[in-house]
Amino acid sequence: MTKSFVDEIGAERAQALASKAVAEAIAEADALGLPQVVKIDGVWCRRYPDGRVEPVEAGR
Repeated sequence: MTKSFVDEIGAERAQALASKAVAEAIAEADALGLPQVVKIDGVWCRRYPDGRVEPVEAGR
């Protein structure tokens, strides 16, 4: 039976790699001025690097 990637490198190492990749992607998006989509008080919103927050509209 073939081992999965996580089995090969271990769950802790896989988590560390994923966390690093997410942090790098967020930093790159911030540098480009792109928003992060986050849930605030149960509402999905776009949070921009300048601090602006806009609710995500359905269908957009």
